[in-house]
Amino acid sequence: MGPDHLFLIGPLGAVQWQLTFRQGTTEATEAGAGLESLQSRLGGFSPARIDWALVPSQALRLNLPVPGKRASAQRRAAPFLLEEYLTEPLEALHVALAERGDGGTLGVIALGPESFAEDLAQLETLGLAPDGVYAVCDSLADQSQPVLWLTGEAEALWLDPREGRQLALTPALLTGLGDALGTGTSLSVVGPSNELPLAWQAALEGQGYGALSYHSGTLPTLSPRAPGPKAPAALQGPYAPRVRPRAGLGPWRAPSRLAAALALVLLGGTLGEGLWLEHQAKAQREALEARFATLWPERAGRSPNPRRELSLMLGSEGGPGAGLLPTLDALAGAMSDDHRINQLRYQGDRGTLAVELTTASLSTLQTLQQRLQSEGGLGVAMENATQDQSGVRARLTLQGRP
Repeated sequence: MGPDHLFLIGPLGAVQWQLTFRQGTTEATEAGAGLESLQSRLGGFSPARIDWALVPSQALRLNLPVPGKRASAQRRAAPFLLEEYLTEPLEALHVALAERGDGGTLGVIALGPESFAEDLAQLETLGLAPDGVYAVCDSLADQSQPVLWLTGEAEALWLDPREGRQLALTPALLTGLGDALGTGTSLSVVGPSNELPLAWQAALEGQGYGALSYHSGTLPTLSPRAPGPKAPAALQGPYAPRVRPRAGLGPWRAPSRLAAALALVLLGGTLGEGLWLEHQAKAQREALEARFATLWPERAGRSPNPRRELSLMLGSEGGPGAGLLPTLDALAGAMSDDHRINQLRYQGDRGTLAVELTTASLSTLQTLQQRLQSEGGLGVAMENATQDQSGVRARLTLQGRP
């Protein structure tokens, strides 16, 4: 009979494991260390579920205070808030977020993608691909209090599921951190010896942990059930879990793996292309609206379809005059270095383009007007012209001839 659940704990090179067997209401666990001993114990059986609990040396686990009430806004903000805790660029890490927050905080787990991918590939080769990967603090059976897991005489892991925090400690470091870990009276300690070492006892009492429950053992008590949605699962994005073949599938294993891989490739490509196209379309819409607001300020923000109205402006479909684009083309052809345009304003319903410009003199202004009429084929109305020390400032109204 195969096990119902397998827990892998820590780096694969020094991995510890826990198997859970159930029969009716009876449940039994068995622990060990090393992948070779695990494979020997499993024989030809495959556990119904496999979880991998990551320790502090593998992953950074935090609960971050995130702004905003909407889950989507919180998820966008969380990775950037994580940067102050990192010693390497955010882009170099795989960051996974919890599905739900709690009290304005959101669970985050960050790890190195290269080593993580290599470890996942090794486990898959061994037939031990995990169904879930979480921080070990989120895998504790008791989520109500922190656990100090003694991994040696002077080494330990601090696991606090309430804060989403896990880190490596020594007695001296525990004393030096002071209130940074928070104070409390309830703490569970797990260690390999029969009694709590004196150095740890003194450090913990100094932090106010007078009532300690000490348990002799190599592992803390882990829950075979997957953590809730407030715990971040590392298998997200490119590491999203795939259906893992179980014992008894026989000759269908290889075809099913191939079909699943092809489906993931096709789905991933379709989703990736769709997201990219959506991003490009959004950028083009924003650029179009900005240009529309520049050319037609009185309609900015009020047009239900700027693209359609801009198309009418450019081509003058059904409207008076030759349209914006031909008018601008004629204006550009008539301009010289003596003219400088200050402002343009197009009125689509009239088919007119108002031009405010500065020119060197009245004669250069008259030359421009003649070129617009004779070479550009435009109707030109001189609205006003004033002369000062910088030259002649004038306002012309241009209208194309359909």
